[in-house]
Amino acid sequence: MKKIIYIILLSIFFSFLIFYIKNYFFWDIKSDIIRQIEENYIEPTVNNEEKIEETNQIIKNNLINNYKSAKEININYIPEFFKEDCINYSNDLFVFLDNTKIRKKINNLSIELYKNIFDVRWKMKNRSIKLFWVLNIDSWEFLSVFIHEFGHYIDLYYLEKKVIKDLSEYFYEISWKTSKTIKPWLKQKDFVSGYSMTNKYEDFAESFTYYILHNKDFFEKAQKSDILLAKYNFFNKNVFINNEFKNSDFSKNNIIKNYYRDITKIDYNLKNFLLYLKNSI
Repeated sequence: MKKIIYIILLSIFFSFLIFYIKNYFFWDIKSDIIRQIEENYIEPTVNNEEKIEETNQIIKNNLINNYKSAKEININYIPEFFKEDCINYSNDLFVFLDNTKIRKKINNLSIELYKNIFDVRWKMKNRSIKLFWVLNIDSWEFLSVFIHEFGHYIDLYYLEKKVIKDLSEYFYEISWKTSKTIKPWLKQKDFVSGYSMTNKYEDFAESFTYYILHNKDFFEKAQKSDILLAKYNFFNKNVFINNEFKNSDFSKNNIIKNYYRDITKIDYNLKNFLLYLKNSI
C-alpha cells in the first residue's frame, strides 16, 4: 500500500515539474514564438499599393467603460469621432462578445477599429485585434472578419499552457508537417478554404470561423473527409465543449460549395446569428 502511495506522489511531483518547466522556465522562448506567429501570419487582402499615411491624431485608450465583461476587453476607435459612425458594427460586436460562452474564453483583449486602411485590412497582434477601413465592408462581413481574427486569439492564448503541449498542436498535426508544409497525401477537400491552406494558423482561424458561422455546412462536408471531420471534432471537444454552435445554420441557402476561397466572404443571415447569440447568453 505504501508503495502505491509513493508512486502516486511521484507521479504528481513529476507532472508538476513538467508543467513548471514548460510554462515558466521556457516561457520567454515561447513568447518569442508567439510574437513571430503574430507578426508573420499572412492576410488575404494585403495590398501594399493602398497604404495610407497614419492619421495625425490617433487616439488610443478610448475604452468602453460600461462594457459588461469583467475580462478586460478594451475597444478603441481611431480617430475618436469615428465611434459614432460605426455604432451598428460595435453593437454587433458586443452581442458576440457578450455571449457567456465566448466571454469565458477571453482574458485581456484589445480591439481597435480604424476608419482608414493601412497595409492590411485586419490583423491580430499582442492580444489586439485591429480592423481597418471598417465602414467599407458590410456588417455581416465585418463580424465574420472579427471572428476569424478572434480565432487567432483563441489559438494563441486560450489553448495554451497545457502540461505536455498546447492543445492547438493537436489541431496542427491533423494536416501539417511544419507551419507551412501540408502533409503530402492531403487534398483540397481536406481544408475548409483555399486560404486555410496558407499555413497552419490560418487553417485554425478559417476552421474556427466555419465552425461558428456555418456549422451545419462544416459537418456535412466533413462526412466526405476524415481530415475535416477531425478538425470539426477538435473544436467540439476543445473549444466549444458545451456544444455551442453545434448543428446551427445561419446560411442564406442550402448549397454547399466544393471550394471556398475565404470563409469570411461567405454571406450568412446576420440577424439570425445575432438572435442565436442573444438567446444563448
